[in-house]
Amino acid sequence: MIREVPFWTSQRFLTAIVTFWGFAVLYLQRVNLSIAMVCMIKSPYKGNTTSGNFTYFNETLDNLTLTTTLKPLSYCDSLELKQAAAADDTGEFEWDKELQGLLLGSFFWGYLVLQIPGGILSERYGPRRVVMYTMMPAAVLGLLSPISARASPWLFLVVRVLIGVGESALYPAAQALFARWSPPSERTRLVGVSLSGGQFGNALMFPMGGLLCSSLGWDSVFYVMGAIGFVWCLVWFFLVYDSPSLSRRISPLERGYIQHHVLFRDGVKPPPIPWLAIFKSLPFWSILIGHTCGNYGLYMLLTQIPTYMKEVMKFDLKTNGAFSMLPYLCMWLFISIAGVTADLFITRNIFSRVTTRKIMSSVGLFGPAICMVGLTFMDCTQQVGAVVLLCGTVGLSGVAFAGYMVNHGDIAPQFAGTLFGITNVAATIPGIFAPYIVGAVTKNKTREEWQIAFFIAAAIYVFGGLFYALFAKTSLESWAKPPTPKQADGSESQNMIEMNKGTNSV
Repeated sequence: MIREVPFWTSQRFLTAIVTFWGFAVLYLQRVNLSIAMVCMIKSPYKGNTTSGNFTYFNETLDNLTLTTTLKPLSYCDSLELKQAAAADDTGEFEWDKELQGLLLGSFFWGYLVLQIPGGILSERYGPRRVVMYTMMPAAVLGLLSPISARASPWLFLVVRVLIGVGESALYPAAQALFARWSPPSERTRLVGVSLSGGQFGNALMFPMGGLLCSSLGWDSVFYVMGAIGFVWCLVWFFLVYDSPSLSRRISPLERGYIQHHVLFRDGVKPPPIPWLAIFKSLPFWSILIGHTCGNYGLYMLLTQIPTYMKEVMKFDLKTNGAFSMLPYLCMWLFISIAGVTADLFITRNIFSRVTTRKIMSSVGLFGPAICMVGLTFMDCTQQVGAVVLLCGTVGLSGVAFAGYMVNHGDIAPQFAGTLFGITNVAATIPGIFAPYIVGAVTKNKTREEWQIAFFIAAAIYVFGGLFYALFAKTSLESWAKPPTPKQADGSESQNMIEMNKGTNSV
């Protein structure tokens, strides 16, 4: 039966591809400010290219004559002077580091709002409309971002918060969607393909954003990303369906195959959410802790890589965009490979499901921690090494997408959207604090300050990896088991069984 059902030309794979581009759009609009910020802010060198903020000037040059008091320029200082000479007048704003960190983190304030409601609404009313009615306003607000930024940084902050609200339903909605569309033997692959779109969007954003900034101005970054988001919403609405039984494009063979292997049934009223049991579940907490700790490092780098590349590695804007892309291309690649590998481990009985999840999560948490420690020893004379370690940090994080990121569907498939919403609320909080913490720690933009930021992130990665390895499970939780025939509507269940028999015989 399985070999007769197509995969690459199937509706479930098409659903995964459209969702892939949805996550790409989400990250294009989430990360656009990180790259745009580099050219939105006025250069500190303009009008005083001799001072900058070099430590050997002691940052107090107002009444001094620069004669014998200067120390010889290091290689890194010479690169910084080149940045000063290349500085232009494209920057419009004089926002300090704290305000920049506040704006970069503001998206995540709104991103908290619909994580749990988005999952519940998707389970009850279907993910198709939930995503359409939230992502479309976010795209429109993206188009309005330059106007709000020029009007007031606080109005811009409000717009960023609202964009976060609009995009906050996509992750839990996707979990609910694939609880209906993915047989267990394909779940890691289909969910992995979909979620990897976010990292592809990251990779695309950095060079595209750098090119748009340098050629058309920073506001073009928001206009282009908003327009892409608007078009994707239309594609989503016309190509994606809430379940196989509602799809007009699916073959009877594929419909019967999916319905035979998933618990979801259209028309069956979802059971009440067992809130107390969920929060008493240690396997659930292992997912939440792993997800939260992994996201701290990811969100820190997501918002700060361009700034790190500029302040410590001394890359110019175009080079910055190109090299900032590489870590997310690696992550996209690792997510795709990890999904296929995990399914292979499970279907061929190489490892049990729980061992597979723990292996993938350990690689995705301990690996980045090791790379981050290595980053603390890099300076601008070791640019290649720093980029390689950044690729390792971000890339290896993608392996966890075959671990804790799909574990919700293992322990409670019918509540997967709600569970992901809960864990993603906790995992979004680092996105609020990480940019602000880094901004506060790196006020003087020195390598030593960035070392502190990286050590903090590495320690958080390790804690998450240990907790997940100790307490994760993949067996169906008792509170998540589907209702028995006595609890369910007997006539409706019988009708569904008959329908499945009919489709399986096609």
